[in-house]
Amino acid sequence: MYKTQKIEEIELLRELQEGNAIAFQKLYNNYFALLYLHATRKLQDREAAKDIVHDLFTSIWQNRYTLSIQGEISAYLYSAIRYRVIDYIAKEQSKTNYLASLPPITAHHTGDTDHSLREKLLQEQIEHVLDKLSPRVREVFELSRKHYLSHKDIAKRLNLSEHSVRSYMKEALRLLRSKLGSLLWIGLLFFCKNF
Repeated sequence: MYKTQKIEEIELLRELQEGNAIAFQKLYNNYFALLYLHATRKLQDREAAKDIVHDLFTSIWQNRYTLSIQGEISAYLYSAIRYRVIDYIAKEQSKTNYLASLPPITAHHTGDTDHSLREKLLQEQIEHVLDKLSPRVREVFELSRKHYLSHKDIAKRLNLSEHSVRSYMKEALRLLRSKLGSLLWIGLLFFCKNF
């Protein structure tokens, strides 16, 4: 039994490395639910867990021709998810620590015109970048960041799949990161606060 399973995994991996989409679909169907449950248990966040697992499979498909897995596929996938979960937790902790280190934002900044001017300029930069997005991507982004809707709620409202919503959000954040760099998190804080 084990030997047959090992041979099937080797064959599946070989077909995947040759670009066989059916082999990839089989791998996805065999492991998505298990990896999703594993990530959800660790993160206690279903959306983040789903994103992490989808990112893993996207990476596998993008690197299928150079993919090198020694040993069992399941061990490789669990290890990859484990590292992605650890990375996600570290990034979230880093963001939380950074935001906690910022001085509190008060409702009134009388006499602090320099701060208000910088905030306004940053908000204009964010708006300028958002104007470059397609209308659908911008709509998804604004529903998420301004109205605080989940991917599931956005998908229902716009009659899209959750996967499409995630893709649109990644596209918007990628463009914002590339244009604004390290100013992104501060800018999004101001952008969402002022809506």
